[in-house]
Amino acid sequence: MWWVEQCKSFPNLSQMAIDYLTIPAMSIDVERLFSHGCLLLSHVHSQLSSQSTCALLCLGLWSELDLIQNDNMHNVTTLPDLTEDDEMVDGWDKISST
Repeated sequence: MWWVEQCKSFPNLSQMAIDYLTIPAMSIDVERLFSHGCLLLSHVHSQLSSQSTCALLCLGLWSELDLIQNDNMHNVTTLPDLTEDDEMVDGWDKISST
């Protein structure tokens, strides 16, 4: 797997990719999943896609492990929404190491 081979060059990014790409498909009930993670989203959970749920769980874990910085998460979440025709702003994918 490419990410395993690149773990020395990109240790944090490769760990994040491996975490995300190895999430097994789940049939677990959403309330049970969020209760297990101590998150109760009674009126919001029905609006989350499975992809969003996986992304949120990964972000939470990566933040706890200091693989990503809170400032980076904040900066990404405040970017404007893009349509398929829009191009990404230069530097959108830069990850700060501080």
